[in-house]
Amino acid sequence: MKLIACLILLSLVCSFWFSVLARETTNEVLQGHRFASLRQTLTASVGRSQARMCTLSEKEPTAVSGWWTQAVWARCLLPHRRRGSRFRKLYRLIRRLQHLHRRRLRRWHRLQREVQALIEGISSLKLPVEDGVSSTQKLPTHPTSEAQITTDGDAHLSDSCSAHQDRAEDVSQIGKRGPGRPREIETGHVCCPHEECASCGVSGNHSEHDIVGYGTYTTVHGERRQMYLCKVCRRPFSETAGTPFFGLKRPSKTVCIALNELSEGLGIRAVARIHHVEPDMVLDWLRKAGQHCERLSEYMMQELELSQVQLDELWTFVRKKERMLSKWEKLRGEYGDKWIWVAFDPVHKLVVAILLGDRTEEEAVNLLTRLRVRLVDTCIPLLTSDSLPQYAKAILRVFGAWIQPQRKGDRGRIPNPQQVPPDGLNYATVHKERKKGRVVSVTTKVVYGCMKDVLACLEPLGQTINTSFVERMNLSFRHLVSRLHRKTLCFSKKQEYLEYHLHLAVAYYHLVLHHASLRVQLPQPIPTRGNGSPKMWMQRTPAMAAGLTDHAWSLEELLRFHTPQRAGAG
Repeated sequence: MKLIACLILLSLVCSFWFSVLARETTNEVLQGHRFASLRQTLTASVGRSQARMCTLSEKEPTAVSGWWTQAVWARCLLPHRRRGSRFRKLYRLIRRLQHLHRRRLRRWHRLQREVQALIEGISSLKLPVEDGVSSTQKLPTHPTSEAQITTDGDAHLSDSCSAHQDRAEDVSQIGKRGPGRPREIETGHVCCPHEECASCGVSGNHSEHDIVGYGTYTTVHGERRQMYLCKVCRRPFSETAGTPFFGLKRPSKTVCIALNELSEGLGIRAVARIHHVEPDMVLDWLRKAGQHCERLSEYMMQELELSQVQLDELWTFVRKKERMLSKWEKLRGEYGDKWIWVAFDPVHKLVVAILLGDRTEEEAVNLLTRLRVRLVDTCIPLLTSDSLPQYAKAILRVFGAWIQPQRKGDRGRIPNPQQVPPDGLNYATVHKERKKGRVVSVTTKVVYGCMKDVLACLEPLGQTINTSFVERMNLSFRHLVSRLHRKTLCFSKKQEYLEYHLHLAVAYYHLVLHHASLRVQLPQPIPTRGNGSPKMWMQRTPAMAAGLTDHAWSLEELLRFHTPQRAGAG
């Protein structure tokens, strides 16, 4: 009996609850459908006045359906959105604007109070009364001068005035900077990426560089990134803007690992299979990274002072070898044999300049022009190369000096200006004779300069005239770049991607890889944990040996570097 009574009581409570919900639902349904059609009919027949009366009468509907109807159950199971949800974003924006307004108003009132307190502190100072002169005299403009400081009291007054003037200058500077706490986020390494901005590409301590932190955000992959605000153009930007990571849909860690694999000799399709992506996506990463590394190399390789540079060429091909090209492919000019021109510093192991092109004199001139731009104006290093005849004319065209020859006799035309090797230009060649593919003899020749000056440049390093260092760098290129491997399917199909891969490999070689011949012995061995031997050598990269940086970079640091675009910035 108790169970039956409980069930009856529960059914009564549910019926009352459903009846209340039914009443509310029915009012909304009647307002939304039935009375809408009725309003249109009355407006067309009776007129505006009667339509307004009917609209008022809509608020009190009399017809109520039972709780057992289908509309009531649909309202209970699937409720409609609350009224006013369409204006929720507008309300949030209004509340945010009100909060910002109140916060800036409080800061402005606090600044006004500080200025008012400063003014009251200066006006409260009293001058000593002498000979009936009023004690509220005007303060001197320069109270620290010797003519105005005559007594101890005057000296104390002058010190107080100078202190208040310093405080006034600080307050005026605060007013120029704007209210709020001082800047805490380091922004010297960041530059504005917007091309229409006046401070685009300017970083470091520069008058046009004005960037502050602007909060953080979290990507879809859970990476937390910093936002910045350029106060020149008033536009925000992410920390990845201007880097290869900007706009990518993959985590930056995945992209770094893929580019690291490309820099260590893996092919495009192998990297795509490892990371389960399409080869076109890996090519897009390579394109962005190659362009970034090219700008970085041009920025860092400036004002170099080198003692010697070795020149050489490295053979490769694009799509097909030259003997396999058809007539139409030869006319295109992109396919076939290509030569990688390299200018190498054997002292610091730097690839000073690199160029991809044909084996012609014009390409040799372009290589030496890039080399000359990256050197100090007064620096003319010792140049050594193989016996390729294009080098001699190209060196004279780039490093030579113009002179006006004297006319022989009193008649005839004046001779044209000629280029001659300047004082200090030394160039030597190495000629190798091969027999059955093997080197049987090596002869050297001094083309420009004299043998005494050439040996004087090589004596501090204990070397002779050679090109062995740049040839060893060619082997490193074939190891780091999969497109240069012998007898492989990883050869280049397009010339532009070969250039991107070369620029990535050069930056990786300069800043990330340690060079065994550049290590330096530590003054005191550093003990290691466990039973291992103490650390006795400090490993260095070519960029560290040349003084371009003070530490070995990671690949992520290399790709996140913001390259300034203006000379003198940074």
